[in-house]
Amino acid sequence: MDQCFYKIPFDFASVLDESHGRSNMCSELDSIDQHIEMLIGTYPGEHCFDRNYGTGIWDMDFERIVSLDAWKTRFTECLSDSISKYEKRISNCEYKLVVEDVLKENALFRNVSVRKKVDIYITATLNSTGAKCQLYYSLFLGPLSKD
Repeated sequence: MDQCFYKIPFDFASVLDESHGRSNMCSELDSIDQHIEMLIGTYPGEHCFDRNYGTGIWDMDFERIVSLDAWKTRFTECLSDSISKYEKRISNCEYKLVVEDVLKENALFRNVSVRKKVDIYITATLNSTGAKCQLYYSLFLGPLSKD
């Protein structure tokens, strides 16, 4: 069965356009990547149709990191729980986190801040083909934001 996957954000104008009436398509892996990025960026309770949708990493955003290993373990558990529950197109996920301090300078306001950057590497098996795939995400903590 052929499946089609749509790019996020969905472009309703292109679907309603009488000249071609199609939305932008993407591969299954790109669709999975977009969905996981949306899952990571959603706080549990924020989605009105499923209050559990999202990841618990938002609760760790302003947390003071006492033990980096314990923090990474908890962060990985939050990701793993959410991805295994909401993204059924991949399996056998392995997670690697790289946490580093990043100096952010704002020339306009002349201020400097140090933030935690978390690079998330996910290696998984694509269920439809059995092929290995790799996904990458980058987040800044305190407050949490995308790169």
